[in-house]
Amino acid sequence: LRSDIKLIASGKILTGFHMLRALALGADVCASARGMMLAMGCIQSLRCNNNTCPTGITTQNPALVYGLHVGDKSERVRRFQSGTLHGFLELLGALGLEHPDQLEPGHVFRRVDDLRIRNLAEIYDFLEPGQLLSDDTLPDGIRREWDRARADRWNFDAEQGLHGGRAIRETETR
Repeated sequence: LRSDIKLIASGKILTGFHMLRALALGADVCASARGMMLAMGCIQSLRCNNNTCPTGITTQNPALVYGLHVGDKSERVRRFQSGTLHGFLELLGALGLEHPDQLEPGHVFRRVDDLRIRNLAEIYDFLEPGQLLSDDTLPDGIRREWDRARADRWNFDAEQGLHGGRAIRETETR
C-alpha cells in the first residue's frame, strides 16, 4: 500500500533542514505555505479570513491590495524558494548523499536533553511493510493506540475516554 500513496509533509516547513528531516522521516514531498507567505511579506496578523489583511496578501479589498506589487513579491518568493532548496542540497551533500531518496532517519540527529544526542532512528519506531496486518507483528509502541482506533470516526466520545483507568466525567473536561 505504501508504494501507492505519496506522503506530503507540511506545517512549519521553512528551511532546508526542515525538508531534510521530513524526507528522512518518510515524506515523499514537502509543502511550505507559511514560508512562501512570509517571503511575500506576511506579518501574521491573523486576519486572513476577514478580508482585512494589512499587507494585502490575503484580501480582495482594493485599498489593502494597493501596496502589493506582484513583480516584487514573486521575486522574493523565488529567492526564498531557491535559498531553501540550496540549503537543503548543501545539507544533503554534507551527509555525503547524492539524492534525497538516500536519506534515512539515522542521518538526522536531535538533542534529547542537555547531555544526549540521538538520531531519529533511535528516537522513533518505524514500521516495516505489512507490519500492521497482524497482531503478532504490531509494534508495542503503538499497540494501545491501534487497539483504540476506530474506522468510523477520528475521536472518542468523552464518556468513553479513560483517565487514570476510570471514565472521564464531563466536569473534568472543562
